[in-house]
Amino acid sequence: MPTRGPVNSDKDGSDLFDDRGKPPRLLELDVALVLENPHQPRRHFDPDEMQSLADSIADYGMKQPILVQEIVGGYRLVAGERRLRAHRMLGLATIHALATSGNPDELALVENVQRVDLDALELAEALERLIERYSYTQEQLGRIIGKSQSNVSHTLRLNTLPPEIKSEYVAAHRDVSRSTLIEIAWIKDLAEQMALWEQVKSGDGTVQAARTRKDHAKEPSLRTMSAVSRFLDALRRATRRLGDPREHRAYLDDSQRRELLILRRRIDLLLGEETELD
Repeated sequence: MPTRGPVNSDKDGSDLFDDRGKPPRLLELDVALVLENPHQPRRHFDPDEMQSLADSIADYGMKQPILVQEIVGGYRLVAGERRLRAHRMLGLATIHALATSGNPDELALVENVQRVDLDALELAEALERLIERYSYTQEQLGRIIGKSQSNVSHTLRLNTLPPEIKSEYVAAHRDVSRSTLIEIAWIKDLAEQMALWEQVKSGDGTVQAARTRKDHAKEPSLRTMSAVSRFLDALRRATRRLGDPREHRAYLDDSQRRELLILRRRIDLLLGEETELD
């Protein structure tokens, strides 16, 4: 696996286009000589959007060249796969390109992020591939794409979503927001993840709304469990402060004894011992 040294802490992405300081070269290439990038961040190409792009290029031309790197026997695409595909759809023989020698994976990711061409899952997968190939830290990835470390962390969390949620998102629910997907991804319980996803698909729009309804619909037994846990925590702290109870027997007055008896009877009721309270 290729490796890369640590990224300079001052790196802001401006040196990505050429690691030797040379400006990109503008070329007109034969479309047949441009090979697709196997590590292209974008994974999904909507047919209607592709047709619209092809129509636009046919009517007005291509406004932004694609990015390529020279390889033996031709050029490898770095960024601009939709534009390249549109040229092929139109049967055009040549395409304008900028030839660069920067890191192709970084270039492809930055270009897509700046153009907002990737959906949430595509970006998460692209970031994960950069980590696997170059051992980047989250901070380094953040500098590459101009995002904070926490933003990168949340985005990477999307890779843990269940396959069913991923496939349904790609197929029919790409309108679900990135923040909603992230909230689902951070839920540890699979059943709860799927339940919230179903609620979001039904039109809630956000996980917060789904969670609110879920909390209101909790069974009484679940609420009781929560109350019992709080009671036990308080009781543990009180008994630790009390120390050995036998040391305090001589100092109990009638009022305190009565309160302790009532507390014991309440505990008996909680345990299923039916005792009447005074």
